[in-house]
Amino acid sequence: MQRQEIEKYLQELGDELELRGYQAPVRVMIVGGVAMLLLAANRESTEDVDVVLMDIEGDTSTNPTSETKSFKSAVNAVAKKYHMKRTWINDDVAYFIRDMAPNPEATLWHEYKKLHVYLPSKEYILALKLMVYRPKDMLDIEALLKQLQVTTREQAQDIVDRFIPDPAWQDHYQFQDTLDELF
Repeated sequence: MQRQEIEKYLQELGDELELRGYQAPVRVMIVGGVAMLLLAANRESTEDVDVVLMDIEGDTSTNPTSETKSFKSAVNAVAKKYHMKRTWINDDVAYFIRDMAPNPEATLWHEYKKLHVYLPSKEYILALKLMVYRPKDMLDIEALLKQLQVTTREQAQDIVDRFIPDPAWQDHYQFQDTLDELF
């Protein structure tokens, strides 16, 4: 999906939520490839839209609330209309992110009727990508390090500490090994 398509699908989702009678907007924070596309502009497309449902607590996949079910139903309606996978937008990363990095300092990026889309900072996305440190994230990490002018191990550590202060998470993801490789 390219930016124009993503924005069209988000607009459709906002319309669908309004049709379903949502009174309050559903607030989502975009992470992953779309965040890189919008914040870092280092890519032109992505495969899906990774989101965190900001007002819904807990694991939405194993214990969905009626609100979560209704949101996913609206997502499915957009998928059907455009012949896409139902996972075109998903919150698979949300449970992990909420627990590990609960304070994204997200700001409102765009309102699509009953869908309000937030973006975290580049620093937050960098912290997440450094923690998971997958080969497919290397171009994103390199772009963010350059854009944020992070050139030392200490600067990277400070960013991760800001968003992921629990040393247990850093140990679990072997963050020090990541820093050894990068710096």
